[in-house]
Amino acid sequence: MDECSGVDVCGVRRDEPRQLNEEEKKKIDDDSCLVSNFKQNKLEIDAKKNWDLFYKRNSTKFFKDRHWTTREFEELAVVSNVSGFILLEAGCGVGNAIFPLLTQHPHMFIYGCDFSPRAVQFVKENELYDSRRCHVFQCDLTVEG
Repeated sequence: MDECSGVDVCGVRRDEPRQLNEEEKKKIDDDSCLVSNFKQNKLEIDAKKNWDLFYKRNSTKFFKDRHWTTREFEELAVVSNVSGFILLEAGCGVGNAIFPLLTQHPHMFIYGCDFSPRAVQFVKENELYDSRRCHVFQCDLTVEG
């Protein structure tokens, strides 16, 4: 949908979200449990292991560096030049957002955490990692305490 004109890709004008018909509503209701409880529990239990396997397979080569972050989050361009500005990236992966931000903003300090110990290790092994400007650690944000 083109936000400026309110016209979707099919050329239909839509000022309001499309309403679902009864058949579509029924299908959504019938599909409310897309994954069985057993599978949900298994995925939850194995999440850390699965992310570690993902980074073992893909190393640092899966995601591209996010050089666009400051463009998307204009607030960063303003506040990041303030001395002592601190940012937390939850789910930092292998640093694809951290390192471009540190390069673009010399006064910024970034804390980064990720579920995967392997991803955290990749960040620490990156030649751009500087413990005076960045600190990364492994953390499961879904666990209290």
